[in-house]
Amino acid sequence: MVSRDEPYRLVWSEPMTKVAERFQVSGSYMARVCTLLNVPRPARGYWAKLAVGKAPPPEPLSDARPGDQLSWSNDGMLPAPPKPRQPPKRRPNAEVRVPRARVHGLLRGAKEAFENGRPVKDDAYLKPYKKLLVDVTATKACLDKALGFANDLFNALESVGYRVVLAPADERFGRTDIDEREVRATQRHAHHSCLWWPYRPTVVYVGSVAIGLAVVEMSGLM
Repeated sequence: MVSRDEPYRLVWSEPMTKVAERFQVSGSYMARVCTLLNVPRPARGYWAKLAVGKAPPPEPLSDARPGDQLSWSNDGMLPAPPKPRQPPKRRPNAEVRVPRARVHGLLRGAKEAFENGRPVKDDAYLKPYKKLLVDVTATKACLDKALGFANDLFNALESVGYRVVLAPADERFGRTDIDEREVRATQRHAHHSCLWWPYRPTVVYVGSVAIGLAVVEMSGLM
């Protein structure tokens, strides 16, 4: 595992192409790793300016926030979406205004991922191929409602300063089984759910405490 301090040190000491060669990945992939770990990197033209003594000083490595990924392994999965930017500092208890019409970052592209998943019956729960995805379980008929509810919930939480993210890979949070039945059978027998399972849970950080979030369309079956 590589901590975020090492890529930070390397990208400010040599060009990105050489850093990428160290980890046997492409330069664009290494740039995504820096974004994932919230590591600042030199702007275009930095090395030419450095050669003539006109380069700006390196940007400092900011402190990690709760929910930030702190390390990376090149045999692990790397999410495609960019990391959310650091929110502006605010007074304690001050409201953070988030437009209700804003599509939360975790929901961008989610509908397409669910609809283009494994073939299922018309009234069955969708099973996306993509596993690094927001924790929503729904049928095709209720997918828009479930994603809309998740979007409103995530925006409402972030409007009061709580971050909603996919759990960092290095935290290794567990996710409990979810019973989707509204009415449970009276007989005591094991219930084997066929719901899809995300690669990482969706969590909201309240301070440094992570709380799992899952939006599930309930079933009337017993």
